Amino acid sequence: MDYDNLSKIRAQVSLYTNRKTSNVLDGDFTSVFRGRSLDFDDLREYAYGDNIKDIDWKSSSKTGKTLVRRFIAEKKHNVLFVVDTGEKMLADTSEYEEKSEIAIDVFGTIAYLVDKHGDDFALMQDTVGGIDFSYFKSGAAHFENLMVRCRHNMGSAGKTGMAGLLDYIAECIRRKMVIVCITDMAGMQQITEKILRKVTVNNDLLIMNIEDAYMYGYDVYDVERKRYEDEYTAHREKLYQAEWQERKSRIENLEKMYRRYGVSMVSISREADIIDKVVELFERHRHENIS
Repeated sequence: MDYDNLSKIRAQVSLYTNRKTSNVLDGDFTSVFRGRSLDFDDLREYAYGDNIKDIDWKSSSKTGKTLVRRFIAEKKHNVLFVVDTGEKMLADTSEYEEKSEIAIDVFGTIAYLVDKHGDDFALMQDTVGGIDFSYFKSGAAHFENLMVRCRHNMGSAGKTGMAGLLDYIAECIRRKMVIVCITDMAGMQQITEKILRKVTVNNDLLIMNIEDAYMYGYDVYDVERKRYEDEYTAHREKLYQAEWQERKSRIENLEKMYRRYGVSMVSISREADIIDKVVELFERHRHENIS
C-alpha cells in the first residue's frame, strides 16, 4: 500500500481542524447530502422518482401542489467519483500546475472525508479498455486502491467521455448516489441538459472544474495536437482577453443550467486551494438544495 497519498491527504485536511469551516469536513458533512432518516428538514415539490411515502398530504392539500418531506441523511451514502481522463488531463492549469495531479488530489481529499464519515464510495473512469467501475466499499485499502487506479487511468481515455459515463450511470445504476464529477471545461460541455435531467432525478451531482491553461504566454504546448502554439498568437494580449471573456461566458451559462437541476460547481487551478474549494463545493451544494 502507498501511504504517501494518504499522508498527503491527511496533512491537507488537518489544516482545517482549528478553523470554523472544519465543521463542513466533520460534523456537518451529514447535512451536505440528503436522504431518509428520522430528522425532518423541509418540504419541496414532488419530482419524478421521489418515494410516495414521503408525500406530505396535509401540506399538499393546503398549497395545491404535491409536496414531499425532505430529511437530513443519517444513513450511509453511496458516493460515486467520476474522474475525467485523456491527454487533456496531462496539460496544465491556468496556474501552471498539472491538471492530472490536482484531479487526483481532489478525488483523494473528498474520498478520504467520505471514508472518514463511514460512507461507501466507488470510482468510474473512461479508459481504453472501456468503463472502469469499482465496487462501492470503504476503508483505507479501498481508498489506496482507487487512488492507484485513478492515477493509472489518467493519461489515456476511451470513447465514452463524460457524457457517456453520466448517461451510463442514469440508465444502468439504480441506487441513489452522491456523484462527484471531476473534469474540465471540455468535459462539462459534453454534459447536456438532457443528461442532467436524467442523472439528477435520483442523485445529487457536484462538479469540480479543473481550469485549463490559457493560450497566452511563452512555450504554450498543446498536449492533444502535440505541438507548441505559434508564438505570435500566444503573445497577443487581445486574444488572451477574448479567451478570458469566452471562458467567463461559458461558465456563467453552465452555472445557470446547473442551478435548474440543483447541481453545484466550483473551479480550481492550484493544489494549495484544494481544501478551500472542497469546502466551497460542499457549502454551495448544501445552500442550493436548502433554498
